[in-house]
Amino acid sequence: MSTPRDPADRVRTLLLRADNVLKNEGDPADRARRAREALEEARAVAAGGGVDPRVAELIERRLAALEAGGPG
Repeated sequence: MSTPRDPADRVRTLLLRADNVLKNEGDPADRARRAREALEEARAVAAGGGVDPRVAELIERRLAALEAGGPG
């Protein structure tokens, strides 16, 4: 079982947070901002190692989609 400090677990939690923020109701700009913050934190955690490179690529694609106006 992973500990709360496990980078892969932290990234997984941040990705779920971004998904949930985008699914919520409310101001779309605020939701995008909060989702972006979670994804940027996930990117920073993934850069520290201990995370599958494919997950890091997923984070980058999700950030690019948000920047392009998509759901992430």
